[in-house]
This record gives sequence, structure tokens and C-alpha cells, in this order.
Amino acid sequence: MTQKLGSIGRAQKDFNMNSYNGLHILITGGTGYIGSALISSLKEYNCTVHLSKGDVSKKETWSNIITDKIDIIFHLAAVEVGHEVAERDLNVNSVAVLHMLQTCVEKKYNPKIIFSSSTNLFGDVKEDVVDEQTQSSPPAEWAAHKLLAENYLRIHSKKYGLKTITLRLPNVYGPVLNIKSLDRKTSGTLISRVIKYGLEHKKLKLFGNKDCLRDYIFIDDIVNAFIKAGLALDKFYDGRFFVIGSNKFVTISDMWNIMAKNIEATISVDSSYELNPIEMRSYVGNYSQFNKITGWQPETNIQDGIMAAVKNIKEHVYETK
Repeated sequence: MTQKLGSIGRAQKDFNMNSYNGLHILITGGTGYIGSALISSLKEYNCTVHLSKGDVSKKETWSNIITDKIDIIFHLAAVEVGHEVAERDLNVNSVAVLHMLQTCVEKKYNPKIIFSSSTNLFGDVKEDVVDEQTQSSPPAEWAAHKLLAENYLRIHSKKYGLKTITLRLPNVYGPVLNIKSLDRKTSGTLISRVIKYGLEHKKLKLFGNKDCLRDYIFIDDIVNAFIKAGLALDKFYDGRFFVIGSNKFVTISDMWNIMAKNIEATISVDSSYELNPIEMRSYVGNYSQFNKITGWQPETNIQDGIMAAVKNIKEHVYETK
């Protein structure tokens, strides 16, 4: 179930986390799943966290929140609204990034910019393992807008010397700090919502893509990836993207079985349900390039991660009633 794809060096690079001392960090999307967890983690360091206020798709918002004090920008604000409101998706996922970059150029500020993207940008590739050499083929409007934003970052890095990198994230799961975030039905809370459903109904459902490969990375490991990205040398901030993955073959069925065991639920399979073709994608990410420059690797195995997620749901949904 969790066959390793290759040997990634186990030794973590000795990054000096004290390097965050005294830094000013700007975070967009701070109320989201990853953003709130990142803010919580940064409290361990002697740094000042600034949260974005206002609509990030408006240029005046960036003019107000980017100052000469800002050392690092974690741009996490995003939407996945689909073709029904594609213009809103374009404005938040692409135009916002362009406005951020234009503001930096106009003000002559050059903070490190770390952009949150998705491995879904690879689309329906044929190989089982994707990396930085895999061609991108966005399967939906929001993914195309994310890729456009990545290109804006790359162009402004090459043209103006801005320090930018992108982390392409897989499926993120784990405890949620704000249990109300489960109502938003974002991709980041999918596993927690499935657990909540299973606890309530004592059953889970699989579909025709049950044997497809997926990457599942625990929230603490994702936060650690962002923090380590912020410590990477300036020479790596050249507009490139890095794949964040597990380097392990895990199917959707594997994951659902682990959840079912932890919540004592049964599993049924509905192969007749018509899925969006992109849901048949099947690959995992090779994180070796990011490991080389930061020493990052996922530390939490799926069994422990699911146990933590189940405990979180039980404590906040049921024991507080």
C-alpha cells in the first residue's frame, strides 16, 4: 500500500529556524485551512505576522499591505469556484498575483514570495509519478488560472529580479483549527469532511476512481514545507515551482480503508456514479528537488495522521455538543 518510490535522504538539512527572528511575514488567506495552521506555527518564532485585509484581487489592497518592512509573503489566498463564476476565479487566482508583483516592482520592494499552487495542474498525465519536468495540462478553469499566476511569478522573477517560488501541493489533510471551515467544502478539508460523514452515518462510499493514486500530506508537514521554503537561499527564488508529494503509492481505496477502520464504518462502492474525467487522474509527486534545497520530507504517516484527524473531529464536533 505504501511502497516507496525511491530513496530520499532521511537527514534533514540543519536550517537555522532562528533566521525567522525579527522578520515581518505577510500572509494572505490567513483564515483558510493552511493559512491558519501556518499562523499558529509561526507563533513559535520571534517574527511579526501581518494578515492581508481587503480584496486581494484589487491592486489598492496590495498597495496598502506591502510595505518596506515585509520580508516574506506567503500568498495562500485562492478560490475554486469553477466555470460558473470563472471571472471571480480569474481575479483571485491570477489577477491578484499580477497586482502583487506589480506593486513590488513599482515600490521597488523585493520580499521573498512563496505562492501556493496545486499538483492538479499536471492534469491527466500518463505517468504514475510527477515532478518538475512533467508537463502541465490544467484540467479546469481554476487550474489554468493558477498556472497563469505561476507564469506571472516566473516572468517577474526573470524580468525584474523578484524573488518568487511556487509550491505545488497535493491533498492536504489533518486536524482543522476552525471546525466551521468544514462547511466551506474546500479541497483542504475533504478528508475531515469524509471523516465527519463517516462518524455520523457509520458508512463511507467509494466510486469508480477508487484504485487511482493520490498524494495525502499531513497539515503539519505542509506548514513545515512553507516555513522551510522561506529559509531557502535567494538563488532558488527564480520563479521555479517545486512539487510537494509523498513519494508513496497510495490509492483512494487505501485511504478510505484507513479512515473506515479508525471510525468503525463500512464502505460501499458505487461504480455507476458518473465522475468528472479529472477525478480519474492517478499519480503521486516526487519531492526530491525540494528535499535537495531544504531537506524537507513528510514526517507523518497516514495512519497517525488519520488518527489525529479523527480525534480532532470527535473533540470539536461531538464532545462540545
